Amino acid sequence: MTHQAVPVEPLTCDVAVVGLGPVGGLVANLLAATGLKVVAVDSEPDIMQLPRGVGIDGEIMRAMQTLGLAEELEPFLKVFRGAQYLDAEGQVVATRPPANTAGTQGWPDRYNVHQPELEAVLRKSLRDRHVVTELTNTTVEALSQDDQGVTLTARNTLSEEALQIRAKYTVGSDGGKSTIRRLIDSNYTDYGLNQPWIVADFAVTDKADIPDINTHYAHPQSPAIYIHVVRNIRRFEFRALPDEDLSRAIDPQNIWQRVSRWITEDQATLLRAAVYTHRSLVADRWRKGRVLLAGDAAHQTPPFLGQGLCTGVRDATNLVWRLRDVILRDAPDSLLDSYGTERSAHAEHFIKTATELGTKLTKPTKDSIDLLNSRVGREGRGTPPRLGPGIFDPQHGGGVLSSQPRTVDGVLMDELLGYEFGLVMGQQGASQLLETDKQHLESANVQLVPADVSLDDWLAENNATAILIRPDRYIYGIYEDLAQCTRALQELAGNYARDVSVVK
Repeated sequence: MTHQAVPVEPLTCDVAVVGLGPVGGLVANLLAATGLKVVAVDSEPDIMQLPRGVGIDGEIMRAMQTLGLAEELEPFLKVFRGAQYLDAEGQVVATRPPANTAGTQGWPDRYNVHQPELEAVLRKSLRDRHVVTELTNTTVEALSQDDQGVTLTARNTLSEEALQIRAKYTVGSDGGKSTIRRLIDSNYTDYGLNQPWIVADFAVTDKADIPDINTHYAHPQSPAIYIHVVRNIRRFEFRALPDEDLSRAIDPQNIWQRVSRWITEDQATLLRAAVYTHRSLVADRWRKGRVLLAGDAAHQTPPFLGQGLCTGVRDATNLVWRLRDVILRDAPDSLLDSYGTERSAHAEHFIKTATELGTKLTKPTKDSIDLLNSRVGREGRGTPPRLGPGIFDPQHGGGVLSSQPRTVDGVLMDELLGYEFGLVMGQQGASQLLETDKQHLESANVQLVPADVSLDDWLAENNATAILIRPDRYIYGIYEDLAQCTRALQELAGNYARDVSVVK
């Protein structure tokens, strides 16, 4: 990565990424990995150290796997050990099991993470990529766009010098207060949550006698959540009391008083504290022309499911393959149209479920907690939600997250797919593909993966001759016979054709 002073001439690139938190960092890395030239802009001087996301799942590890960063991140993670929900009398009323060592995604289903360490892995990777220019201490003040691209007017906050960035497309991943969202006249749809919580992180010593697993403590006015983050880092979150003075709530003496039933100053060091107002919001416009939103710029998720960070990463993996194919492979710009429809409905499901879960923390019951966790398919219970309308075959099981089996040799399936569409099918079926089928595979850049014995078993478990998987690891369709698969390939190729007649 080039560390660049404010340039006199406009910077040019394929994609400008505004906001370099975990979502922007992943977007920029995925773009750069495809060979696209990226300018990455962030208003901060470096990674923010405030307490923020603490949970990722196996799906997010697949995104890191795609970038070759999963093993680099793993030492900073702690596999989820389980959770318990206590009522106001301190009795356990519901639990979540610990994550298995290898879940359906090929990785443990759930991890705890210290977000600045995740960001550090992404930022280091960006700085190793020569097609990325990083501009920190830089804010975007205006944008304009035409048929060829987007012009961003920005300013270095240290030197006060203005600069321009010319990009074919721009991704706004600049958080809940997104400037990019404001500049494209996008507004949030509010699902009604507006709840301040006090969040504090501690480094504990061996003297601390606190739970090994995440614990939710019920209280009629101020429920609390305890999280065993990673190593010796522990987090406590408290819903603010009505009319509480939030400016004083994070004073160290008030924080210590609040956590006194669990830890004392001789058992821990207060690392940082902040007030976060939990909201449930989804943008009504995810795209305007050549400008698109991702992460908190597009949605805000209350943390009760631990899915805020995960939801943003899903945006990244869904968006970047479309941008790559439009810019590098001459796919029609319409390929970007369904990004917002797919992601907004999916994010809304998680946001509404998390909001409802938050209301149960004052008086949790086993049935209410189990039902809400099952609505997002947690730890193998229930079914994950389907994407909103978009590029998949809903009549044949499309729009849901694919699992990631291993081959007989122990290779994870995604290693065979790359960041591409993949058609996994038995050897016999693959040998029967017609020349037109092969043309459709080529036009949509679909990787054909003839199944070995292990992948044959996976196909059989799904009663399938073939399974077509998208680059973001969501299923395009599950097909019982070759005729169904042929029709699906033709339909997929149609999304890539500027003249639909070429795929008929």
